[in-house]
Amino acid sequence: MPPSKPIAPWMIYGANGYTGRLVVAEAQRQGLQPVLAGRNREQILQLGRETGLETRVFGLEAPEQVDEGLRGMRAVLHCAGPFVHTYRPMVEACLRLGVDYLDITGELAVLEGLHALDAKAREAGILLMPGTGFDVVPTDCMAWELASELPGSDQLLLAFVNRGSRVSHGTLRSMLTRLGEPGAERVNGQLLPKPIGRLGANIDFGIVQRFCVSIPWGDLFTAWTGTGIPNIVTMTAARPLMHRLLRFQALYNPLLQTAAFRRLLVHWVDRNVWGPNADELGQGQALVYGKITHPDGRVREARLALPESYRLTAMTSVGLVQQLGSLREQGRKGWLTPAAAMGPDWVVSLEGCRWLEPA
Repeated sequence: MPPSKPIAPWMIYGANGYTGRLVVAEAQRQGLQPVLAGRNREQILQLGRETGLETRVFGLEAPEQVDEGLRGMRAVLHCAGPFVHTYRPMVEACLRLGVDYLDITGELAVLEGLHALDAKAREAGILLMPGTGFDVVPTDCMAWELASELPGSDQLLLAFVNRGSRVSHGTLRSMLTRLGEPGAERVNGQLLPKPIGRLGANIDFGIVQRFCVSIPWGDLFTAWTGTGIPNIVTMTAARPLMHRLLRFQALYNPLLQTAAFRRLLVHWVDRNVWGPNADELGQGQALVYGKITHPDGRVREARLALPESYRLTAMTSVGLVQQLGSLREQGRKGWLTPAAAMGPDWVVSLEGCRWLEPA
């Protein structure tokens, strides 16, 4: 693992959002002074007054505005979702200006789109490192650790559960952009559409057992690019009743995809959802399970215990910004996942993160 070497100046875009504010607080806790930015003038300026940090206000609609907003930065940590709508103008500005790009997305379409820009990023001499939060740091590290334990494996299962917490406003907004769409699985190296919840299983996370269903998590792309494992399934905890309801999704998915229904849900989320409170952030816990299978039948399993997922996102994303100077000194550029940058044990070097059994 390379030594920590901060890079400056750098920016948190979307600093006024739920996760963005946690990232800002973590950056200040680590003694860093990021520039705070976003499109909401009132909220950004107020956050600047509260923190004493420099602020910039700009949207992402006009390339010249994004260029001006990023002027002078060496890196941006992009925290403003839904990323499927926001990543392209931000990363294109980073390519034009030579600014390292990091984000906290786990959206498959975004990960694919960023990976396709690898050659341009190398030409521009910048790093593209998406998935710097709970999506996908711990699962990425899990995949790399298991692949090193059992080289030549052809099947990977990754699952996670959040205990004692709840989803944030921004996460729900991102989920609504994909409402009613099919899930996905990696099959023989191909990312194929599969119904969400097609697979269900009871999984032992070491501390608790939970029923889990298959979902289209970011590791279907990142773990594949990192390990080359051709068959990957990602799962999360869900009630068995939800699994049964998902069997009939073909009947109600057309309704979920309508603009009117999505607007209704977005309105409800905007009025009623913010995110975990202070107690949930402090007491919640995330657990990750991984299982890898070799063609000869050998199997390896591993488990991670972690802080609450939004708290972990703040820790990992700021921690990776701290490593940018060292990564640049090593000549690293282009597409890079967190585990590819830092190694599979990096996550357990962070406070409150540990393997539950030898991996």
